[in-house]
Amino acid sequence: MDLSVVIPTFNQADLLPHCLEALTRQTLRPAQYEVVAVDDGSTDETPTVLARFQDGRINFRWIRFEANRGRSAARNAGIGEARGSVIVLLDSDILIGADFLATHLGAHHRHGPPTLTRGPVVPVPNAAIAPRVRPPRFAASPAFLDTANAAVARAKLLEAGLFDEAFPGYGWEDFDLGQRLKRLGVRRVFCPAAIAWHVQPPPELGDLAVLLRKERERARSGAYFLRKNPTLETRWLVQWTALHRAVYWVMAVGGGLRPDRALGLASRMRRSGAEAVGHLILRAALNRHYLECLRQELQGDVVPA
Repeated sequence: MDLSVVIPTFNQADLLPHCLEALTRQTLRPAQYEVVAVDDGSTDETPTVLARFQDGRINFRWIRFEANRGRSAARNAGIGEARGSVIVLLDSDILIGADFLATHLGAHHRHGPPTLTRGPVVPVPNAAIAPRVRPPRFAASPAFLDTANAAVARAKLLEAGLFDEAFPGYGWEDFDLGQRLKRLGVRRVFCPAAIAWHVQPPPELGDLAVLLRKERERARSGAYFLRKNPTLETRWLVQWTALHRAVYWVMAVGGGLRPDRALGLASRMRRSGAEAVGHLILRAALNRHYLECLRQELQGDVVPA
């Protein structure tokens, strides 16, 4: 078998069917790939959704954790069960086109091992408009590995030690594994035709607590990542530099633009058609909050910028 698609999922029963349905419409022959989903202790209708796709259209299996163990553990379990020589990493809120898997596989055949293929990840507010949204001309990312859209040899993932399950919360585990893959000599090939649409509904005023909690978790994981890899590259990635702190201080109007105010502004701008500006304002305030949380996490163990 050529490819194994590994998808962790947690309480996303609304988006998961769209993700899996797209995988049933691939141009590859069904015998060339399989899909391994890992239910990371969901409490919604996720098991019911997963059971519906065991209808023989594709090679599909799923694993369930009785309690939430985090995305690293879920992905590792899926990779452990996979039978394909190349692992395709997706998330359950990602939509893809019919030639997505064929594009990744073709790139692996052309470039040979050891290769990591990546494609653009395009945020969209809902599943319906995804195919009409094209990636920006420059879809660069600082991440060597992005688990929303990547494919790499299973043997190299095992050699690198898989995802570190000790990460304490959201974020950075893919950056960490990417650094280890790079040290093994894996080269990255960008595949602009392998588009992944990331469904991200615009946040509402009632979502503030969730947004702040996510930034706190990202800071906890960022601190863990930085202590584990105390290099200039890691400092830059987690934004623990004087430059990043200065830029986001300015963007957050000297710290005066609090996340609650920014969320309100972003909601009003979205209604007036200036969604991109609203997103930038909200991201500036949230990133300023993230950096403050990161500072608190690193107190007593601060890495100089």
